[in-house]
Amino acid sequence: MNAARLRQSLAIGILLAVFGGSLWHVFIRPRQETGPDTVEIQLGHWLLQTGMREAFDHAIAGYQKLHPHVRIRQIPVPVRSYAAWTRTQLIGETAPDITGMLTLNEELISRYYLPLTPHLDRPNPYNAGTELENVPWRDTFVDGLTAIRNLTPTSGEVCGVTLQVNTLRLFYNRELLREITGSDEPPADFAALQEVGRQVAAYNARTGRGLVTIAGCGPYARQLFNVLLPSQTQRLTLEASPNRNLRVFPIELAALILDGRLDYDSPELRRSLDLMRDVSALMTPGFTQIQRDEAIYAYLQQNALMLFAGSWDYAVLAQDGSFTTGMVPLPLPSPDDARYGQHVLGPVSEAAGYPEAMLGIIRSSRHPDVALDFLHYLTSRAATADFARISHRISAIVGTPPPPDSEQLRPRLDGELNGFTVDFGWFAADLSSNFFQRNIHTAIGPQGDVAAFAATLNAELPGHLRQDIAWHLTRIRRDVRRLDAQVLFSLTLPDDHPARANWTRHAEVQHMRQLENLYYRRYTAP
Repeated sequence: MNAARLRQSLAIGILLAVFGGSLWHVFIRPRQETGPDTVEIQLGHWLLQTGMREAFDHAIAGYQKLHPHVRIRQIPVPVRSYAAWTRTQLIGETAPDITGMLTLNEELISRYYLPLTPHLDRPNPYNAGTELENVPWRDTFVDGLTAIRNLTPTSGEVCGVTLQVNTLRLFYNRELLREITGSDEPPADFAALQEVGRQVAAYNARTGRGLVTIAGCGPYARQLFNVLLPSQTQRLTLEASPNRNLRVFPIELAALILDGRLDYDSPELRRSLDLMRDVSALMTPGFTQIQRDEAIYAYLQQNALMLFAGSWDYAVLAQDGSFTTGMVPLPLPSPDDARYGQHVLGPVSEAAGYPEAMLGIIRSSRHPDVALDFLHYLTSRAATADFARISHRISAIVGTPPPPDSEQLRPRLDGELNGFTVDFGWFAADLSSNFFQRNIHTAIGPQGDVAAFAATLNAELPGHLRQDIAWHLTRIRRDVRRLDAQVLFSLTLPDDHPARANWTRHAEVQHMRQLENLYYRRYTAP
């Protein structure tokens, strides 16, 4: 009886303690931190990787030291739920003052984010005393904020800033590579990478271990394919680019296939599929069903020699690995490769990079001036140097030094133009891409048959392409209608209003959308 009462009292005590702690967190703690003159803003983002929250905390502390009346609270949200969370917060007008712009379309950005364009031609005040002191804020970013502007091509407004530039790298265990191959020098091209794979197999046979060459997982394998396979379409891009702009977009590739000018028996596309099979043989068996964390764990446990991942993962590899991690851009086939060199121009430039940590100010913010000032501070030379060091990432600000031992994370600025992928990733409604991914297992593995996979694609993919094009054109026509309103609104502004001239840009974009709709609608019917 006494024991039962003791357990009951203990349970009640725990509940009371939790309830009391919650009350302290909600009521007492804010009163200790804030006063009647205190300004509070929030920063919402999805960047939960090792080092990122700590880097934000450091930047926030530095800003609050300069502005004691300001309190900034970061709200990190897991990336898997971030898209739904962001939309809910935006629609409910409860979004943080500064909210990350992950997976947002132009309509949402234009409706809920403040344009920063008027501020971009003025210097960042926090760069005073540096070589960026008199440089327009826009030009302090390595890409001039082109990536942000591309999110809103219709309006042309810039509604956010970029903190970092991501790259994709092949990470490797230096000590294990030396033990297996006799050298810690990474492979220079794809043929050398295949040779490392053969040496790993020999090492396993000799020692009884079960190492894999590359720890693979579904999400990162797709990114690996997107880097490796376009090497086989580099020369074709020069010849097949419909607009002669050295690019072949998914809808343009779809038209080339539906016109019968290309199929998966074309040499360049077939070699892409062959290359996909060969690199898959170096990865963990069943990698398409493996998640990112499992692949990283396999690498850290030294069950894999290498890991293909993003620069955002380097911090956890450096912090948790019991060995030295090296890094190199993914080795591509060289032009003199006997099997894969015929269609290759050479290593690809990474000058465009992959923008990361895109942040904007919400229109409903109660303190947009403070939010803007914090973005100025966050993108200043001094703040970005500390941010890069703590997060182990490459800054998007010109001249910011890379983190220690991370020089290889910098984007490679020299190189050739890239080719195009053959899987229609992220095109329209993703019907074609999903069909490709559902059948990819037939081309890889010990029983993989690339010829059969190509035949399946040739026979069944065109129907999915037509549906994707129809979906894409539905979005195009919606853009045309929205641009009608934007053109009319611009023309109603006074003649001296700076935004009145926007009607010409809106009309030009509308004209291009109408031409695109007229040209591609013939592909929607069999």
